[in-house]
Amino acid sequence: MEWGLFVPITYLTSYALLHGIPSQFAFLLLSLMNIGAIFGRCIPGYCADRIGRFNTFIITVFGCLLCTACLWIPANASKPVITLFALLFGFTSGSNVSLAPVCIGQLCKLEAYGRGYATAYAVVSISCLTGIPIAGQILTQSQGQYLGLIAFAVTSYAANLICLIATKLYCCGWRNPKPVF
Repeated sequence: MEWGLFVPITYLTSYALLHGIPSQFAFLLLSLMNIGAIFGRCIPGYCADRIGRFNTFIITVFGCLLCTACLWIPANASKPVITLFALLFGFTSGSNVSLAPVCIGQLCKLEAYGRGYATAYAVVSISCLTGIPIAGQILTQSQGQYLGLIAFAVTSYAANLICLIATKLYCCGWRNPKPVF
């Protein structure tokens, strides 16, 4: 997820500037994304207690994928669309911070949580360190066109979504998956 997560956070402002959005508004987009993330860290956590942690995480990752594919790609110079993308992406991506640790905790025994959490985030750290340079190289190779960079983010979300669904089905059983997990 982190490969795709930090791409919009890093490149949305430069995308807006390239498409002629005034700089005062372009630099405000990151703040709008963080406003969305405030609610995205709280509301999905509340929902996770009712419909399941993995179920909620799957929904929010799918939301990241949809926001990026359906709003960021066609946004261009449209202030309302870029604003909507910043708020919705902030909301859907905010759950990564709050739901990932509890999903990890659901996969291991309490005594092994520290090891499971550390192992997961050791892998995540590689994504955090490589995602933005990969996206930057894609942007450079495409001569400043953002479609490849956005496609990289969408592909990352799709891969994460597949992994989350596979993990849920593996833990719950393929024939009769629990509705709440």
